[in-house]
Amino acid sequence: MLIFGTTSGQAVDLIVPNQGQALVPLYKHNKQIENNNKLYKLAQPKNQNVVIEFFKSKKWPTTEAQKFYNHYQSIGWKLGGKTKIVDWKAAAQNWMLKSEEIKNEKAVTLSAVERSQNKDNLKTTKNKNYNQPL
Repeated sequence: MLIFGTTSGQAVDLIVPNQGQALVPLYKHNKQIENNNKLYKLAQPKNQNVVIEFFKSKKWPTTEAQKFYNHYQSIGWKLGGKTKIVDWKAAAQNWMLKSEEIKNEKAVTLSAVERSQNKDNLKTTKNKNYNQPL
């Protein structure tokens, strides 16, 4: 004998798939990471000499090329500590632009300091008589 009962809940249709997040197999993620690593390996210069030659072609000093290479080599060729550098030549050109800006800012601040040193900001006299009361 069959028992037919009534419930207050909604009937669940077992044929409809789960409406949650779609599951992706793990092997698809691994392939994508491998492809990205190959791309990033090509984005780094082969050695320091390649960077020096690039800087020389742009008429920049060798020391600036060494600074660039050492800086990015030490942080793992990442920008902001998070994203990998895709094109190191573009990063080198940005380095050159930034160093010019820093050089110009230093020149402006040095000239401002020199002007303030030549000017007597306190408006005091150098010949003081300490025997007179204020």
